[in-house]
Amino acid sequence: METDNKIPMYVLTQEQINQIAAIAGKEAVHTFRTEQVKAEKKRAREENKVKKTKKMLSSYRRIKATLSDEAEFTEEEKVELRWKFIQDLMGSARETVSKSERVIQDGEKRRQEDLYCIYRIEKATEMYREECEKSGSEEAKRRYRELSMMYLEEREYTVQEISQVEKVSDKTVYKDLGIACGIVAVYLLGM
Repeated sequence: METDNKIPMYVLTQEQINQIAAIAGKEAVHTFRTEQVKAEKKRAREENKVKKTKKMLSSYRRIKATLSDEAEFTEEEKVELRWKFIQDLMGSARETVSKSERVIQDGEKRRQEDLYCIYRIEKATEMYREECEKSGSEEAKRRYRELSMMYLEEREYTVQEISQVEKVSDKTVYKDLGIACGIVAVYLLGM
């Protein structure tokens, strides 16, 4: 017994072939544009992470200085401050207590957030420093030094001063800082 495994053949007109080609072309263009939009969004997210990292690093010295100037209050001092605050204010006692409590809580919350921000920045830049040292690349080590001078060291350096210290052009410093901030962004903000 013989089985017929013939593949059926269809005859298409030129018009049908043109329609199939047009549909396939539209789908290809649609897929290409979708992929292009995805790639653009990913690039924009990466740029935003670098910008956010630069902003966080730029505020590092200010936050650290503010934290070192502030003394953390003991619980007894907090209670005493609350009562002084209440005595100084006018209004009902309940309203005054809730306002003074919020002021103290907001101040403490801001201080805790600043401490956490400093911790995250220091941890991320420390991990980047270790990565640069392990790489053995002089270029990577230079990038860390430039990042440190620009954002972390007590004295703030200008791009021109950094370029003189590192014996590279201003353009190279800007490029290096962008690359370094991109890497630190991964440690600081994640993928």
